[in-house]
Order: sequence, then structure tokens, then C-alpha cells
Amino acid sequence: MLQNFVVGTDGSANAMRAVEVGAKLAAACGAHLTIVHIAPPYLSLADVEEIPELPPEARNEVKKIRDSLGGLEISAFAPAPAPQSAIEYIGNSVLDRSEKVARENGAEEISRVLAYGDPAEGIVAEAEKAGGDLIIIGTRGMGDLGGLVLGSVSHKVIHLAHCPCLTVK
Repeated sequence: MLQNFVVGTDGSANAMRAVEVGAKLAAACGAHLTIVHIAPPYLSLADVEEIPELPPEARNEVKKIRDSLGGLEISAFAPAPAPQSAIEYIGNSVLDRSEKVARENGAEEISRVLAYGDPAEGIVAEAEKAGGDLIIIGTRGMGDLGGLVLGSVSHKVIHLAHCPCLTVK
């Protein structure tokens, strides 16, 4: 019997549909739902500077980094790194939205995981830690050939996973 579903999300529309499906399945089966977001270990300062909801402590860290550059322009080849607090904020925002969607779709027993690294490897590793019986993940809808050529996260999860996977368009 399936007892623990693991859904990987990056906050995209397809990932949120996967959260909806995972929540509905978990509710129907009385299963636990583990929501996993694998954040990149690195974002550039430019990636996070314009996020209006950035909490004050992260905004202060961004300002310190910007000030330390002394007016130098950030090159696309050598971008300044964003502070870890900003990356955590973005990851927790994705998890907050995902948990809300999961609860709205009937999931009751939910846990959240924020980790860093390669998304596919991270989702599979977290599924193994959680004792996941099924991994649910969104797909960009590019089909088998496009996914294999571009190495989509969903294709990589399917190939790495030690449990069944369900992809959602």
C-alpha cells in the first residue's frame, strides 16, 4: 500500500499541477505528502535584487554585497553571488505556495524539504530519505525526444528513482 508520496516542485505551473495531483492522491489514499524543492546552490545578485518581497535581512545582505562592489558593473561572466538568505527565502516561498495548494487539494499530512543541488538527484535522494513510495513531478511537456536531448529534470528523476514515478503535464 502506498503510504508516502513525494512531489518535487520548482514553483512553475507544471510543478504546481504535480502538487495538486500529489495532494489529491495522498488524500484519497490517506498517505503522507512530502513536498521537495531543490534550490540552486548559487544565484547571482542580479537574480534576487529585484524581488520586492525579499525579507529585510536578505535585502541588507544584498545591499552589503552591492556596496562592496564599489560601483563596478557585474559581468555576465563573473556575476556577484546572491546571499544564502535570499536563496533560502525563494526556496521557502516555493514551498509555502506548494503547501497551500496541497492543503487546498485535500492533503492533510504534509512535510516540506528544502535542499540544494541538482534538482533531479536531490528529489530522488529526498524521496529515498522519506521512504517515498511514489515520486510525482511536473514535466515541461516536451516529449520523450526533447526531454532526452535537453536532459529534463523529470526524465532524469525517472531514470534515477528506485520507486515508481508519475509525471504530470
